[in-house]
Amino acid sequence: MSQVKKLPITATRWLSLLLCAITASTITVFLSKVGFVQEFYASWGTILNANPILYYCSAFLAGIGIKLLLDKFYISHPKRSIGFNWRYPPVTIAVWLSVAALLVYLFVNTAYRPYFLDDDLLFSSLKYLHITLFSSALFVLFQETKEKAKKLGGKSWFILFAALVTLLLASGYYHTPWSLITTFILLYCFAVILRLFASSEIKQTHNESSSVEVNSGDDFNDLDDFREWFKDDSTIKSTEELEPDLQVYATRITERLQNGGDKDDKDDKDEKDLAQHIALCGPYGCGKSSIVESIVNDLAKNSEKESVWIHSDISTWGAASGSVAHVVLSNIIDGISQHIDMCAFRALPKHYTEALKSGGSVFQFASTLLAGPIDTDTRFQKLNDVLKTTNHKLLITLQDVDRGTGDENEKRLNDIAALLDRLKSRDLSHINFIVAMGNDKLEYTVVLSKVADHIETIVSQNFKRILSNWAKLCTKEIFNKNLKLINSSANDIDEYTKQNPHTFSQSSYQPAIISNNVIDSARMLKRVMRRVSKCWTRDKLLGEVDFGSLLLITTLREDNPALFNAFVNSYINLVYGKSLPVAKTEDGKQKTINETLSDLIADFTNSEATHVYNALFKELLNLKEDITDKSGNGLKSNKNSGEQHLGVKPDSIDYLKRVLLETVPKSELRDQVVIDSIKFSSTQELAQHICSDYGWQEAFDRFGRKLLLDDKNQNRVEKIAFDILEHIGKDKNGFLTEGVFEEYIKQTIDNGNLESVLNRLVNLESGEKLLELQLERLLRNFEGIIPIRDGNGSYIDIKDEADRREAASYSNELFQGINISNLLNSNGHKLSKRSFLICLKFKTFSQLADGEFIFLNKLIKNLLKVVINNKNTRVVDYLIKAITSDDIEIGHVELSPKEKEDILQTLVELRDNQENNSGIDMAIKNLSFSEEL
Repeated sequence: MSQVKKLPITATRWLSLLLCAITASTITVFLSKVGFVQEFYASWGTILNANPILYYCSAFLAGIGIKLLLDKFYISHPKRSIGFNWRYPPVTIAVWLSVAALLVYLFVNTAYRPYFLDDDLLFSSLKYLHITLFSSALFVLFQETKEKAKKLGGKSWFILFAALVTLLLASGYYHTPWSLITTFILLYCFAVILRLFASSEIKQTHNESSSVEVNSGDDFNDLDDFREWFKDDSTIKSTEELEPDLQVYATRITERLQNGGDKDDKDDKDEKDLAQHIALCGPYGCGKSSIVESIVNDLAKNSEKESVWIHSDISTWGAASGSVAHVVLSNIIDGISQHIDMCAFRALPKHYTEALKSGGSVFQFASTLLAGPIDTDTRFQKLNDVLKTTNHKLLITLQDVDRGTGDENEKRLNDIAALLDRLKSRDLSHINFIVAMGNDKLEYTVVLSKVADHIETIVSQNFKRILSNWAKLCTKEIFNKNLKLINSSANDIDEYTKQNPHTFSQSSYQPAIISNNVIDSARMLKRVMRRVSKCWTRDKLLGEVDFGSLLLITTLREDNPALFNAFVNSYINLVYGKSLPVAKTEDGKQKTINETLSDLIADFTNSEATHVYNALFKELLNLKEDITDKSGNGLKSNKNSGEQHLGVKPDSIDYLKRVLLETVPKSELRDQVVIDSIKFSSTQELAQHICSDYGWQEAFDRFGRKLLLDDKNQNRVEKIAFDILEHIGKDKNGFLTEGVFEEYIKQTIDNGNLESVLNRLVNLESGEKLLELQLERLLRNFEGIIPIRDGNGSYIDIKDEADRREAASYSNELFQGINISNLLNSNGHKLSKRSFLICLKFKTFSQLADGEFIFLNKLIKNLLKVVINNKNTRVVDYLIKAITSDDIEIGHVELSPKEKEDILQTLVELRDNQENNSGIDMAIKNLSFSEEL
């Protein structure tokens, strides 16, 4: 049995529209004979004839109403061209056919023929029709999209304007008010001006966007280039503007869609006519949408030469699994409606059909008649035939199909796979699709294998070069704003890179290497860079935190918010060592930094990512060891470190808090303010700040070393040191015993200011320890050069005269020629025991050139002379402690009669003035003085 041959699409379409026209004409003629319709029209005409203005307004509103009605029923589309397609005419043709049929009926009917033969009767019947047409045209002008408006040239506007003015002038001849004609002309001009303005605005925007050159890698010359690149995540719509790696995918897919397959098959007509089913795979934000948009625009450029491509972009994010086919089909029909009349494919919306069904048996019956069964396979086949007839090709792009959670996402994926599998029929040669999705899960891979004939996988991009170059330019910004780089003495970026040639190398800059391993797409990279750039300004964090730490913590925040939050909550315990319940192990022991971080990583990441976050935290906190090694706390930096990463733990500054707030809290000193004050402000003002504010003391300890790095700053170092000694006061708990101020004092002493420093320190209670440390340093320097001790550590005599002279000279050089006798006589009672003995030793060292003598005897004699010259209880205590302890081995000291008399008299006077004189008696005995005393 032979199969019945179907009518071609064009014949079927024309036949259906002709039947619609005949039906509409018949119904209209039938209604015109009905009495109540005639009565209604007569009543309505009476109302309108009361005032001609009502007729004009009604005609104007009728035109707008007709256009809205056509749009509502999808008979017309705001974006559809007004061009006529003979192969698949729009449904509006049925309206014109029905009007033509009615006109024939009226002309044939003798009752209406006089209307055609009498001009007055004809124009009185139809003179308002052009007002309706004009209002429809005016509404279209306002409704046109900007993209379509820019395509209309001045010639098109002039022709349309001339046609409408002609109609208006003709209507003016038939008594249309000139005020109304003027109003219509002004409305038209206003619409044209708005459209032309929109057109020029789009052109200007297009020119501006096309002037922006998209670079990659280290082609960015400054931060403005970077900011222009990462300012937003807007989709790129041109293949030329894509990054070179992504251009390959766009070009290859475009060629496949145009040729029907690979280049080798382009001469095979059968292959060329086949539809393409392509999967574009890659992580979120890697550029899939930009590739799709570029492909669509490339296809549109070639539409004039070949078939016209229709693009239907569909996002299934959030769509219920049971309605995926309905959503996809509806979106496809909406997309094609912009080019071809789709009334034949338009079904009532699903939710509206359900509403009708709930209204009772009559509504259920109406719903069945209106909606009817939907066979997607049949509809797609018919749709393909329409596209083929009208020389169109459909490109369906499905995006966000892998977005969602739980079982609903898996069901939706399966529904999409089932739907797309139907589209893979060889008969659907004009329906192509591209599925853009990830392929990092097993179910995604299964879907791709079912629906796609060709799969393109976007390789992971390497962002190390971009990040390294960006880090260099951000560091350069510190110098450009006349700020200082904390960990360097360089004055500009060239000097800094010369001192550290491999700092910003993509093979050695750790923050870039680590961030590159975490960032999996250009979109995430831009998000990270935008967030960092937002706060990397002079009034926020520029020069106030370590840039590498800022980059790493921002990357962690964008990539793994859960791990980031856990790290923030544990930061105080990690860095400051606070005892928190969460930091306790099951046996009650405190967790180490390494153990805490290892647990955090294990809780919020998979095993494959452990090493990446391990490296991130190691660099972020400046850990000594690999954090998977549970050997203990391993922070490299203490609170006085001059660095700015998150591993530094000063008492008055919290660098994590700065990053979270994206600015320096008002309660904290800005690092750059402190550095600027140390380098340039009044030394008196700086000293006052340091001596009165702990925050300034801590900041000075951290950043004061920057002055020590340059010999040109020696004078300022000395002035700051003396001003601080002037303002420090009598606080014995002051900060002079440690930190950078000790280095300031050391440099000041080494520059020939020992005597001035000694005179100031001996009068400060808080300076006692610092003075002792400096004197011990001088003693170590002397004993490190001069062999004055034996293997047991006891002092020995130097036999060689030249060696004795050299030792004496070196001693005077270290003590800078100070008269130690005067120093001890005037200030000996203010010195600590250790400082007193060191000064006494240097007094003895300076006497080595006088001749050969026993060192210890000379030392004791010098001590006794100080006791005689400085009759002070504290000095005597030094004598007592010296001869009753192991500091100095006391033998029988040989004294002259006069010396014995003086020391004896001094000891007796002091003994008589003390209640407890056992110490002096012991001193007298050890010195072998007469026991009669």
